[in-house]
Amino acid sequence: MALASFAKHAHPEQTTLVFPATHPDGRTYLEEAHKRGERVLAASSVRDAEQAAELKELVILPYINDPTFPHQFSSLVEQHRITRVLAPVAAVYLWLERFISESGLAVHLLGDSPIKQEMARFNKLMATVARYQGFIDHCAEGTNDLSTLEMAAVFRLASSIYGESNEQKIAAIMAIFSSAPKGDVVEIGSLVGKSAAVLALLAARYRVGNVLAIDPWERESARQHDSPLNVQGAMVDEWEIEMVPQDFVINLLPVGLGRFNYLRQASAKGYEIFREQRMVESQEFGRVEYRGKLALIHIDGNHDYISVQQDCGLWLALLAPHGWLILDDYLWAHGDGPRRVGDALLKRYAADIERAFVCGNALFVKFGADGQRQ
Repeated sequence: MALASFAKHAHPEQTTLVFPATHPDGRTYLEEAHKRGERVLAASSVRDAEQAAELKELVILPYINDPTFPHQFSSLVEQHRITRVLAPVAAVYLWLERFISESGLAVHLLGDSPIKQEMARFNKLMATVARYQGFIDHCAEGTNDLSTLEMAAVFRLASSIYGESNEQKIAAIMAIFSSAPKGDVVEIGSLVGKSAAVLALLAARYRVGNVLAIDPWERESARQHDSPLNVQGAMVDEWEIEMVPQDFVINLLPVGLGRFNYLRQASAKGYEIFREQRMVESQEFGRVEYRGKLALIHIDGNHDYISVQQDCGLWLALLAPHGWLILDDYLWAHGDGPRRVGDALLKRYAADIERAFVCGNALFVKFGADGQRQ
C-alpha cells in the first residue's frame, strides 16, 4: 500500500481521504486540495494507470461489497490519521455513512451524498426560476409561454458557460423572445458563447430564425481604449487567444447544429459578408442560410464609443419591423461608450420605439414598424 503525496505545510493530524479518486469530482477535489495545501490521500478500487502516474501514489482499496473492505478501510483511517472523507460516488457515500455511524469512527464525510447534491442543485435552479418568473411575465407583457422547465433549462445552460451575462439579463432575453418578429438573430462579440448559446436555444424554441455570432477573437480588437489603463488589456492578455474560439464551438455545438453559425471577423467585415451572401459555412456547423433581416441584434463587441457607434450604425439598418436591440453594458463601470450610443439612439428614434428598459446592465429596445434606421 503506497502513501499519497502530502502538502508540505498542512497540519499533520488532518488528512482527507478521496475515495474513489478516479471519479471526475474526486480528481477535481485533489487538484484543488493540493493548491490550498491540504493533506490528502487518494484511493480507488480500480488502478487507473494514468491517474496513478499523475498522483505518483494511489492507494488501492477493495470494493465496498468485499468482506475485507471494513477492516482495510478502518486500518487506513488509523494508519494515516484520516479525519475527513470525500466520497463522490453515491453507493460509496451511503455505505460509508452507515459504517462510520455504526462503528463510531471519528471520521467526517464531506458534504451531502451525490444524490442529495443533485436534488439540491435542481431545487436551487427551480428557486431561480421562481425568483424571475414574475419579472419574465411582466417584461413579456403577458406573452411569455415558456414553461418553468424551459426557463430552468435556459438558466442552467447559461450557468454552465463562462461569461458576464448575469441572471437578470438572461431573464430579460427570455422575456423579449416571445415578441420577437421572424428574422435572423445576430450577436456581435461572443467570447466563449454564453449569451450566444442562450440566443440559439430561444431562437429555436420560438422558431424566430437562424443565429449568427460574429467575433474576430483577436487581441487588438478586444482592447478597450476608452477604459482605464488597468482595464484596457489586462483581461485580454490573460486569455490564450486561440483557445477562445475553440471553447466557443464546444459550447455552441449542443444547441446550434443546423440553425447557427459564426464568422471569425470584425463586425464591419462580418456585416459585408452577411449582406452580400446571406449564408455562412463553417467546418463545425455546416452551411446556414439567413434572411437578411434581423429579429434581434445583440451588440456586445468592443465597448469603445467609436466601435459601439459603428456597430449600431451598420446593423440597426437591417433590423426588421418590431425587432429588438440588446446593447450590452449600457451601464458599465469601465467606460460610457455603450451608454452614449444608447442614449443617442433613444433620442433619435423616440417616435419609433415601442419599448425600452435597462436590465442586467444592458439596454433593451424594441423598435416599431418604421424600419428606417440608417
